[in-house]
Amino acid sequence: MKSINKFWLFVAAFIVLTCVVLFVFGLLFWQQITPSEKEVLKNISANNFFYIYSIIVLIILCLIFIFDGILHVYIIPTKKLIGETNIINSVNPSHRIRMEGSSDIIHLADAINDGAERYENLQRNVDEMIHFARTESEKERNILAAVMSELSEGIMICNADGQIILYNKKAKHLFESGAGMKPEQEANGLVGIGRSVFGIIEKKLLIHALDEIAEGLKGNNGSVSSFITVSREEKLIRAEAVPVLNHLKQFTGFILILEDITERIDKESRFDSLLLSFTRGVRASIAGIRSAIEIVLEYPDIKKDRHDELTKIVHRESITLGNMIDETFFNYFCRFNSMWPLVNMSAVDFLYNVKKKAVENQDISIHFKKPDIGRQINIDTYSMITAFIFILEELKNETGRKDYEFSIDSTNRFVAIDITWEGNPLKIETFRVLDRKIIRIEKEGKPITLKEIMKHHGAEIFSFADRKDSGLSRIRILLPPADETACQNVRSLSILPESRPVFYDFDLFNQPGQIAETDERPLGELIYTVFDTETTGLNPEEDEIISIGAVRVVNSHILRDEHFDQLVNPGRDVPFESIKFHGIKPEMLANQPSIGKVLPNFKRFVQDTVLVGHNAAFDMKMLQVKEKSTNIKFINPVLDTMLLSSVVHPAHENHSLEAIAERLGVNITGRHTALGDAIATGELFVKLAPLLAKMGIFTLKQAREASQKTHFAKIKY
Repeated sequence: MKSINKFWLFVAAFIVLTCVVLFVFGLLFWQQITPSEKEVLKNISANNFFYIYSIIVLIILCLIFIFDGILHVYIIPTKKLIGETNIINSVNPSHRIRMEGSSDIIHLADAINDGAERYENLQRNVDEMIHFARTESEKERNILAAVMSELSEGIMICNADGQIILYNKKAKHLFESGAGMKPEQEANGLVGIGRSVFGIIEKKLLIHALDEIAEGLKGNNGSVSSFITVSREEKLIRAEAVPVLNHLKQFTGFILILEDITERIDKESRFDSLLLSFTRGVRASIAGIRSAIEIVLEYPDIKKDRHDELTKIVHRESITLGNMIDETFFNYFCRFNSMWPLVNMSAVDFLYNVKKKAVENQDISIHFKKPDIGRQINIDTYSMITAFIFILEELKNETGRKDYEFSIDSTNRFVAIDITWEGNPLKIETFRVLDRKIIRIEKEGKPITLKEIMKHHGAEIFSFADRKDSGLSRIRILLPPADETACQNVRSLSILPESRPVFYDFDLFNQPGQIAETDERPLGELIYTVFDTETTGLNPEEDEIISIGAVRVVNSHILRDEHFDQLVNPGRDVPFESIKFHGIKPEMLANQPSIGKVLPNFKRFVQDTVLVGHNAAFDMKMLQVKEKSTNIKFINPVLDTMLLSSVVHPAHENHSLEAIAERLGVNITGRHTALGDAIATGELFVKLAPLLAKMGIFTLKQAREASQKTHFAKIKY
């Protein structure tokens, strides 16, 4: 039912209800009066019926007129106003309201029109800013694309669901090729933003790598995982998966670093064949030399001195040559193995992973017996776990058993892993077949044999009957132990920690460089240097600065190209707890300048600008304690985005960098790097400035005075 109809229905109901009420009151009145009074009223009504009827009709008409006026002056204009406003807000921002009604309605319409005009102008400015920002962003994207395209490694960044969010041309080239691509593969085999990485890399490989990373992160230890995959063109691709964590150390995605090792492996294979041929030939020559010695020994006609000299020379040279060949072969073998992504791993952890996969995939029960927990092995976890599952599957098929026992024993030369079961050992012929058999798990063919996997790891495998218990049999895998003293090249994790604790022990509001002329200037006219420091800890009196980052802000624009980014040698150890936050390792600081050499350059960079920081009192205190040793003093006026945020949003309790960024819609990248935090703080400051203006805070002095009245400004440490 239309609103007008509802209104008139209400009017009719009101009139009827009024008539009923009047009739009831009239009836009650009629019953209360005397008969003589009733007679008088009858006579009056009879003699003046026309006048009484006219008055009643006139009253009804007046009511209808009044209600009609209310309808057209208030109700209909209000409904129209709602519709007109919806048009402005939805489909046509240029639409303006033109209508008649009460003065209040007309004033409200004028106010809406004024707001729409300002909104349209603002939207036009925003569109222009977006266009400009897109232009600038496009330039930065082009620079990033040019840098990434020059990398020799393929890079793909994926979110936790495996969607590709960034990649370079090298990664695209490694996995995409139209040659031999079936139509049904075209969608899954493409590299692109938003596409799944599982369409180009076998899902089981990646799931295994991510599981391995997850296991490593459970103990708060950094973890990366490496594996080898095959592209559509049968290229061997070495992939390293590096996790990306948020400030809660929760997994948010991963980076894949990709390298084509096909040519390298081919060269090494050819070199391997050449080396083996060389070894055979040299060993044959040695055999000839030794045979000659035996002949000389058999026919002692030669003079004694000559005979002894010749014998010693040939024998000595043969031994030397044999040792040299063995050493050459050993060095080559180590070099060959270094080509594969072998990782240092506890043998027990490895076997627990095998047990987990065996239970999930093959319904096999595994028990441990006296594991040697301390030994480490160097393996490609995916291929070796695949080999173990393959062996267990073949054992189950061969023996019909599902229960097996794992045990670990070790010597200086090998780590021995035994798989034990009740029954007869496997025959030699069976092992020869297994060596050449393509490994299959869950009916999924793998282009590698058991022999190849063992060869890559320098492992030996054989089966035998247990001498101590005649009812048991074993398969023993001998693996070289890992060099536990070797320095491993482990990539730092991308961890985004929480903000440091609020620190206030520096007078931001009485800096010597604050002058009246600067104080009275509007915030939009000033030039700012937004800065941040990374330190060895959170005590300015004891800890040292290890990184300073800064960026300039001019006319509400962050000049990313005009930045200061410098590591600092602290001249002391960097605590591990500090490294977990900023990822700056001691070896990165070894050749960096001292704070005494860095601060003069930083002072020149911030000259004649207003300093801006988040929790700036901490950073300024770090600079202040270096005044005596460096003779560098920073007198610039200072603004703190933490304090400014508490001015703009006093009802909010959390004013950390992350919380402010979430409220203002700022995306933070490069968290807990000095330059990254400086840029993020700059973006927050640019967003806070117009909010301050709405509160009547326009000048530097007003911003500083408002900051000084906040709760955080009164905290002392």
